[in-house]
Amino acid sequence: MKISEIIAKVEAYHGPLAEGRRTCDIVQYGDPDKECTGVVTTCCPTAEVIKKAAEMGYNFVLGHEPLFYDGWDETDWQQDNQTYLAKKQLLDETGIVVYRDHDHMHGHKPDGIFTGLSKKLGWEQYLVTDGYMPGCVYELPPTTVGAVAEHLAKILGIDGMRIVGDPDMEVTRAGVVFHFLGSDLDRMSLNFIEKNDLQVIIPGETVDWTVVEYVQDSLTLGKKRALLNPGHFNWEEPGMEYMAQWLPQVIGNAVPVAFVQSGNQFTWLDYKSKK
Repeated sequence: MKISEIIAKVEAYHGPLAEGRRTCDIVQYGDPDKECTGVVTTCCPTAEVIKKAAEMGYNFVLGHEPLFYDGWDETDWQQDNQTYLAKKQLLDETGIVVYRDHDHMHGHKPDGIFTGLSKKLGWEQYLVTDGYMPGCVYELPPTTVGAVAEHLAKILGIDGMRIVGDPDMEVTRAGVVFHFLGSDLDRMSLNFIEKNDLQVIIPGETVDWTVVEYVQDSLTLGKKRALLNPGHFNWEEPGMEYMAQWLPQVIGNAVPVAFVQSGNQFTWLDYKSKK
């Protein structure tokens, strides 16, 4: 099966985008008319992921985020960027094709990223809202903020968690909320948090002067709030792992499919413990 045929089947599975909408879902690099030897799904098509795909003998990386450090993967401004040129050379040497499934994935009913995260968390039975945008609400058995953070880190395969709030605070109401990016959409998400009285907020992305400041002020003013920030890519990777489960059926098991974790982007230097 050609890579272009796989792309067409994926887009048909998701359903069409709004007419006239500009989309970032493009072939980011390579010739999609070549025969596919295998598909790697991943959150971010990093150089490490590309190398792993080549080692596996798979020539198609199906990612969710940009390939070349730009929301639209425009590269005209990067012609003197040595990292861009080295990554381009890597793609040429390996013959790997990269496609981005972002807008279609989030436009799927229900949202493919939120669905994958919900399944990975094992929280589907606790979901009390319809749909996933701008967020979803879970009524959990009584637990603590710290226990939720530990569970989240474990299932995401990361060794730490940024937190605002008290890890020992008892909670039952958690919400997975879409990215805070400093845009007008942040208002909708903050209203969603207020309306649903979320105690533990787990956004895909945070901005210090919107949701973080809101949670800090909520705590100071006596409101029961906490925020967990696992990181944008860590938060979205379960959706691409879930894709590796449904994609074989969509393409009729024509080629092998595997998920490769792009991994946590940050490590942590703990100076406090060294005092």
